[in-house]
Amino acid sequence: MAERAVGTYDYAAYLEVEREADMKYEYHDGMITAMAGGSPEHGQIAANFTRGIGNTLGDRPCSVYSSDVKIRVDASNRTFYPDVSVVCGQTQKSTQDPNALVNPILIVEVLSESTAAFDLGVKFDHYRQLASLQQYILISQDETRVHSYYRTQDGTWEIHTFREWAESIFLKSVQAEIKMSDIYRRLPGIDPQISL
Repeated sequence: MAERAVGTYDYAAYLEVEREADMKYEYHDGMITAMAGGSPEHGQIAANFTRGIGNTLGDRPCSVYSSDVKIRVDASNRTFYPDVSVVCGQTQKSTQDPNALVNPILIVEVLSESTAAFDLGVKFDHYRQLASLQQYILISQDETRVHSYYRTQDGTWEIHTFREWAESIFLKSVQAEIKMSDIYRRLPGIDPQISL
């Protein structure tokens, strides 16, 4: 991520930058950060997950969103573009930003070498402040490795790691399963049916 400029911006100024820009920016409590483009592998995994969970949820009252949709964390004054997010029930929009949602039940981030530490640390700290969030999924793009964090009834987070091609991940937040083989489909070097 690249910082847009030195100094701080209020949220109205951030929205103006977004309106005039030809790229996406995140908002970090006064700082505006440009979103870097992802690798083809990153895009394939995000698309695979979006398609897989969308097909699994079917006609249930849940909406699956791509990285074009923002998530607003009012408690820490942050706005992010997660790779995938899911809202079940009525969609709630930010009072500050009509294009940002505030009630995701599930958020998914595809990890890259440059963003892994941020996604697991600082970003997760902010996402945890969303009262609606029940599950956070981190997907490696370099190997079959998925970390699933689930918020338990007492507010603690349990973690499960999945590494095997034949495994299925149970998404407790939406009461659905997605296969590792579906997440990593058509990934050269990971999908056994696709050669490098």
